[in-house]
Amino acid sequence: MCMRYTLTHTEEFVSAFGISCGEIEGRYNIAPTQDAPVLVAEGGAIVCITARWGLVPAWKKDGECGEWLANARAETLAEKAAFFDLVQHSRCIIPASGFYEWKRERGISYPFYFTIPSRPLFGMAGLCDWWTDPESGILKATFTIITCPSNDLVARIHNRMPVILEEDDVTPWLAGPYVPDVLQPYPDARMAILQVSQAVNNPAHEGADCILEAGKSDWW
Repeated sequence: MCMRYTLTHTEEFVSAFGISCGEIEGRYNIAPTQDAPVLVAEGGAIVCITARWGLVPAWKKDGECGEWLANARAETLAEKAAFFDLVQHSRCIIPASGFYEWKRERGISYPFYFTIPSRPLFGMAGLCDWWTDPESGILKATFTIITCPSNDLVARIHNRMPVILEEDDVTPWLAGPYVPDVLQPYPDARMAILQVSQAVNNPAHEGADCILEAGKSDWW
């Protein structure tokens, strides 16, 4: 599962993905229903667009369903009506610098922040679709983040994690044939974990203090 992530180190966007996404402000608490940059294949090129997190399939009449399609399970992409065609023809990459997961103990949700020290900016695998608001006629891009079973590090906190693509898989994921083998847990030895401030629990709180280290719980 992935319900919050960060997008910082934006000055490395070109070196990480080979394209520019214009001026992007650092963000520390991106949540479902918010807009965020995503990469898509368009006209034979990779481009950066703004999309809403929470997939709304093009055939849906009610846009409110998007909040509940924030994630898509890698194991069942070919079985779900909302994802079946998209995984073949409308894949995307969500640029990120880290993601959060929560551990609930004694009635309290403790947030943890996962990063890749060697990759300050990386890409999470996703699906994208364009939905037309029936009232305004406005076409809106929406996306979902693909998740997989957790590696050993993330599994200490949660049983699922976002699919993080290797650098060599970025272009093939966007423009090549669908290869489900890339939807695997990222190696835990290359990742880092940090217990952080509970400020991130509130999606309205978007400051850099969201990733400040918190005092470890007695069970952690």
